[in-house]
Amino acid sequence: MTIKRRLSLLFMIVFFLSCTGDEGEVVNTAGPLSNVDFWAYQIDALDLPESIGSLCSSHYDLLVIDQQRSLKGSEGYETQADVSRIRNSLNSSGGKKIVVCYIDVGQAEGYRYYWQAGWETGNPEWLLDPDPDGWNDSYGVKFWSPEWKTIMKHYIGRIIDDGYDGIYLDWLMIYEFAPVLDQAQKEGLDVRKELTAFIGELAGYARGRKPGFLLIAQNAPELGNDTGYTRLFDAIAQEDIWYDGSGDPDNGGEEGDFPVDPLDSEKLINDLALWQNKGIPVFNVEYAVKPGNVDRAYQLGSQHQYRTYVTQRLLNKLSSTPHPDY
Repeated sequence: MTIKRRLSLLFMIVFFLSCTGDEGEVVNTAGPLSNVDFWAYQIDALDLPESIGSLCSSHYDLLVIDQQRSLKGSEGYETQADVSRIRNSLNSSGGKKIVVCYIDVGQAEGYRYYWQAGWETGNPEWLLDPDPDGWNDSYGVKFWSPEWKTIMKHYIGRIIDDGYDGIYLDWLMIYEFAPVLDQAQKEGLDVRKELTAFIGELAGYARGRKPGFLLIAQNAPELGNDTGYTRLFDAIAQEDIWYDGSGDPDNGGEEGDFPVDPLDSEKLINDLALWQNKGIPVFNVEYAVKPGNVDRAYQLGSQHQYRTYVTQRLLNKLSSTPHPDY
């Protein structure tokens, strides 16, 4: 064999090995999210001119916002223009902001464009019980339903059309919602495997449409031991490790400062370490208003190498208590 052919063969072997690996040791690369120092989260009141102005004048590196035109009655809203304006405003290092869209993939929301007249629990058959925490017009879904998958893909397609850099997936804990577990048992399904397959299908669709499209998981960190699941995401965001609100503030819930049981906090921290050990960034949102709680949340977040954001539960404006280094 000639030297040239040996070198060629060696190159092919090295290339092949670099593209494969032990499925149990997948290490994610965060891509643009690795450069995020400060982030913020606002999913309400985005139709107010001052809200978009505030988001643009901020210097957060990552912003998670809703898609205004997905709301019933706002279908004609020019979300694309807002996203473009925000993306082209400056972040903390003088570059462009990353703008990610909130999407609830585990619940059907009665105020979204896809909701149809006459829908109620059991009609369509994949529509299950209302949100257990009292959030208005939100219903758990049998997420493996082909119809629900089609709705979510269409929704994500609209998000891509508006120029978002990715999606922020809420209600992934749907896999442990009692009505979902009952339905899965009746159909002989492994609900965790179905969740991974569901998110994998959405990720494949989104990244097929827009390569590099970001997926950020919200909550359900205990799934960090499933490499097939974690490899679908660019980051995870965890709510209320130390401080929570009490459900929907519109229904009388509090905006924050409810201490989380220390044992629950410890469990969340241990679960999030599963993601960190795979090189996946962890974002964290705490719901606190009292200065002492706000300071403690930021200190603990830094201690665990989280990108922490402390705000109020309603998420209808930027926090008045940003990170001390912001």
